[in-house]
Amino acid sequence: MNSAAGGITLEIAEQAMFWYLELMEPQVSAQTRAACQHWRQAHPLHEQAWQRAENLGRRMGEVRQHRPLASATLTAGGMSRRRVIKQLSVLLVTGAGAWSLRESGLLPPLLADHRSAVGEQRGILLADATRVQLNTDTAIDVELGREARRINLLRGEILVTLGQDPQGRPLRVETAQGAVNAGQGQLGVRQREGYTQLTLLQGEARIEPRHAPPRALAPGERVNFTDREVFARRATEGDLAWSQGMIVADGQRLDDFLAELSRYRHGHLGCDPALAGLLVSGTYPLDDTDRVLAAVSRTLGVELHAVTRYWVTLQPVTSRT
Repeated sequence: MNSAAGGITLEIAEQAMFWYLELMEPQVSAQTRAACQHWRQAHPLHEQAWQRAENLGRRMGEVRQHRPLASATLTAGGMSRRRVIKQLSVLLVTGAGAWSLRESGLLPPLLADHRSAVGEQRGILLADATRVQLNTDTAIDVELGREARRINLLRGEILVTLGQDPQGRPLRVETAQGAVNAGQGQLGVRQREGYTQLTLLQGEARIEPRHAPPRALAPGERVNFTDREVFARRATEGDLAWSQGMIVADGQRLDDFLAELSRYRHGHLGCDPALAGLLVSGTYPLDDTDRVLAAVSRTLGVELHAVTRYWVTLQPVTSRT
């Protein structure tokens, strides 16, 4: 299904839902509002899709009660923001109601205890002296008490430096696929779509997939796990570079690099399919993703095309006569 009555395609629907969620954020810049208005006025179908997005948002209000739409979608289990927007877009195109959101699990029952915004890294110190660094667009719930010592990674990525529990209990980091138990040391955990990525820097840990036997890990191991299996993965220099404010590429495909970089900025970021296989190498600071894009485009000899700062693509250089 690529379009619906009225000519609204899924691509237009995704754009409309993106802008709707942007404007639902607590603090919206004048630049964002102007960019949204520019998009709405660019084509009659854009405005039509926008009206549908607003209508869907009102219907969602009946389900989410007093919870902000943006907060609800950004804490939707292990889903990425991009996947949430895609699913909302299908509902927008098909005209499905808010009850479909409740059934699909897009509206989580509780807001996260701690969150980071897109492009933000922030650290928190828990009551047991455990330090947790949140990468971009991350949400966690924390439970520290007599019965539990637990972090639930709802979405995103964390770097955990464990404190010493007086009772000697391990810390349990839960994800959509299972859990990781560690008594001491440092570990990085990232919730991906369909699997969990784990880096054990120090100490020892045990993985408990939901439907597979537990497995012990030694310091330095890097693995991915689903709910049914654990498998080793290749160590990369850039695994936890984000904790130092950097993004590292070592012969990475351009489309993969842009997908990673897009985690740290609002809006759409992509490239022409003809450029997807170009290889990117380098270490770049995350505090200015526009500079990263400019540097990569110069190095690769490609062109940056921006409708607004929120809709950017890399394209082959066009000949000028």
